[in-house]
Amino acid sequence: MGWWILFAIFLIMVFIVMTPVRISVYYGRVGDNDHLVMEVSAWFRIIRRKFELPVMTLQKTDKGPELRAKVETVDQQTKRDERVKGVDQKQLQKWKKNYQKLLKRFHDFQPIIQKFLKQVRCQRLEWHTVLGAGDAAETGAILGVIWGVKSIIVSLFSHAISLRSMPRLSVQPVWNQMVIRTQARIILHFRLGHALLTGIRLLVRLRQKPKPQWKTTPSGA
Repeated sequence: MGWWILFAIFLIMVFIVMTPVRISVYYGRVGDNDHLVMEVSAWFRIIRRKFELPVMTLQKTDKGPELRAKVETVDQQTKRDERVKGVDQKQLQKWKKNYQKLLKRFHDFQPIIQKFLKQVRCQRLEWHTVLGAGDAAETGAILGVIWGVKSIIVSLFSHAISLRSMPRLSVQPVWNQMVIRTQARIILHFRLGHALLTGIRLLVRLRQKPKPQWKTTPSGA
């Protein structure tokens, strides 16, 4: 009887480790309206969960900076809820301190993250933009900048993750009107076992003491 239990546990572990995970991310912006949706699915979308992510912006007011989050429900896409949260100097200092700590540990985490990214496959990458500055000369100048930024980002992305299809990029100019619209979609695939192993490695590395950074001092003449 014990062997059957061990065998069942083994099959469950193999099932979890070999589970294929698919992450689809869509971002769209029309004017000042943002739309960010992420879908996580497994086993050819038999198991899936869709999230409508809040888009946050920091706005300056008479009472100080405020953090505004736009939240849309998934089931009722027409319903919108806006939450405003005050941000004081103490909160900003706390975020800055946490960011600095994370940045110091990034060099310790980088090899682990890079090893995981090598197991991630990008099945689809699209990024389309419609842009107009109201003036033909300004639109043409901005057009070149946008193309350069897109090329750099896609190049860095392709070095980190395996691309299984050619990226689809476009920038459509509108010469006589001020407008900005952009849509981006990315679909990633990886095994759940690789993600779990990466999480364990990050936790182990996080519990370890950070490596000392040796600083060289200029020698006296």
